[in-house]
Amino acid sequence: MIIKNISKLRKIISSMSNKIIYYVPTMGNLHEGHLKLIKYAQEKDQFLVVSIYVNPLQFDSMMDYKRYPRTIKRDLKILEKLNVDIIFLPENNFSKDNLSKLSLGKITHKLCGLDRPGHFSGVATIILKFLNIIQPDFLILGEKDYQQILVIKQIIRDFFLKVKVLERPTVRDRNGLALSSRNMLIPRTKKNAAENIFRVLKSISREIRMTGLEKKKLEYYKKIIVDSGIDKVNYLEILNENNLDEIGNNPTNARIFISVSISGIKLIDNLKVSKRINLRSGKFISC
Repeated sequence: MIIKNISKLRKIISSMSNKIIYYVPTMGNLHEGHLKLIKYAQEKDQFLVVSIYVNPLQFDSMMDYKRYPRTIKRDLKILEKLNVDIIFLPENNFSKDNLSKLSLGKITHKLCGLDRPGHFSGVATIILKFLNIIQPDFLILGEKDYQQILVIKQIIRDFFLKVKVLERPTVRDRNGLALSSRNMLIPRTKKNAAENIFRVLKSISREIRMTGLEKKKLEYYKKIIVDSGIDKVNYLEILNENNLDEIGNNPTNARIFISVSISGIKLIDNLKVSKRINLRSGKFISC
């Protein structure tokens, strides 16, 4: 069932008191990563809502917003074939003249928060609207957008929302590139360079585990990525996966985070370090 009207959606949701509601938010141009989230929810045999909305509040520029791939007819065919219970397509005024903005604190002062000013405020504003309307029990998100997961978890805590986040592993193509709706914009001549991103993340993780990694050696790995054909490394950092704090003396669960620009397209990825690590004398060491 396709629904565009908020009042109609709320009426249907309110009649679902005996069902557990799962929710998968998307911006469309669906790929296998989205489908894995949807199929995971459907395994629970409850009630599933999938939204498609290209959120203008989270884009760096109007040019980037207009460039974002839109394949709505194809997406609807996919979702209808999967028998999704509700496909929510908010009307065009869903974010128009939105005056309320969320202040998100230090978690947005790093990584994409610096690289894309205002991005997470836009994400948070719209996801809070969705959660308020849909009132899901479970929100299913992919780990590729890991900082976004942390932002959304913070919103849920701060506003005492009942929803629980279920994180699912990043889905990759056969060469390791994290699936993204933006991948179709990558020029064919740059595909090999983009696929090198995950190889570098694995190399960093392996070095930490085997011998330890000097923090300053991250600059060497940035150079490897640029030399492979990437235009720019926006960031490459190893941080506490729970709050994005810097790694210190105490053993910490960590992730390697990366953002690159390639032919005007920004790609992000991350990889969990398999063992807890700390930073001693400028060197990341597994514990």
